[in-house]
Amino acid sequence: MRPLILAALALLCLCPAVLAGTVEEEAAKYRADLDEGVALLRTGSRDEIHRSIAKFKSALKLRPESAEAYYWLALAYSDLNNYLRAADNAKDATTYDDRLAEAWLLWGQVLLYQKEWNEARIKLETAVHLAPEEPVALYNLGRVYYHGFKDPDNALSRFRAAWQRGQATRRDNPEMIALTIRSRLYMGCCEYERGVRTGNLMYFDNAINCFQDVLREQPANHDARLRLAMALRKANRSNECEQMLLTILRDLEALGTGADRQMLAEVNLQMGDLYLKDPLFRDRMRALIYLREFVSIMGDGNHPALDPAREYVSMYDEAVTM
Repeated sequence: MRPLILAALALLCLCPAVLAGTVEEEAAKYRADLDEGVALLRTGSRDEIHRSIAKFKSALKLRPESAEAYYWLALAYSDLNNYLRAADNAKDATTYDDRLAEAWLLWGQVLLYQKEWNEARIKLETAVHLAPEEPVALYNLGRVYYHGFKDPDNALSRFRAAWQRGQATRRDNPEMIALTIRSRLYMGCCEYERGVRTGNLMYFDNAINCFQDVLREQPANHDARLRLAMALRKANRSNECEQMLLTILRDLEALGTGADRQMLAEVNLQMGDLYLKDPLFRDRMRALIYLREFVSIMGDGNHPALDPAREYVSMYDEAVTM
C-alpha cells in the first residue's frame, strides 16, 4: 500500500510542473501565431493577408480575450476592404482593452470609410484622447469633420494639429511625410471653404500658402495645382490663375492616354469658367472651346457643372445653325 501512496504523491507533485509547461507552451504558441500573422499582414498581398487572418484566429483560440489579436484581425479585414468584419473585431478589441488607442483609431477609420460620420467621430475622438500625440487619428478626425459634417473650422484645427505633430516625427518616415503633405493639402481646402463662405480674402491667402507648401514637396501634384489656381482666382490674382491652369493642361495633355481624365475635365471646366465670367478674361469663344472639351471628356458622367456646360454649348450651336 505504501508504494502506491508514494506514487500518487509523486504524481501530484508533478502536476504543477506539467500545468506550468502547458501554460508556457500555449503562451509561446500564441505569441508565435500573432507574430507570424503580423509578418504576413505586412507583405500586403491578398493571399498573405488571408493567411494572417488564420494565424490571428489561431491566436484567439488560445487567448479568447486578447485585445491585441482582435486588433490585428480587424486590421487584416480592413486591408481586404471587409469593413463590417473589421469594425466588429475592432469593437471586440476595445471591449477587452478600452485603453487600446490603435483599436479605437482603426474602428473610427473603418466607420469613416462607411460614411457613418457621427460614430466615426466618437471613436476617433476617443483615440485622440488616449493618444493625443498620434497624428493619424487627428488626420482622420479632420476628414470626418470636412467630408461628413461639412465643417471646415473644426476640420482645420484637426488637420493643423496632425500636420504639426507629424512634422516632429516625419524624418525618414515615408508614411508620416505623406500624412503631413495630405494634412497640409486639406488645410488649404478648409481655408478655401472658409473664404467661400465668408468672402474674407485672408482665407484665400492662407489657402494659397498651404497649396504652395504642398507643391514645394510635390511639384507634380495636380490636385494641389488645380486648387491653387482656384484660390488664386478667388484672391483676385486671375493672371496667375490662368497661367497655372494652362501649365496643368499642358502637362496633362503631354501624358496622352495616361492622363487623369477627371482632372483633365476639371481643368477645362475651370478654364472655360475663367474666360466666361472673370472680368479680365471675358472671351466667350475661348470659353466655348474649353467647355466643349469638358463636356466631351465627361460624356455621360456625373458632375454638377455638366448640364449648365451642355446648355451653354448647345445654345451656341443652335445660334450658329440658325
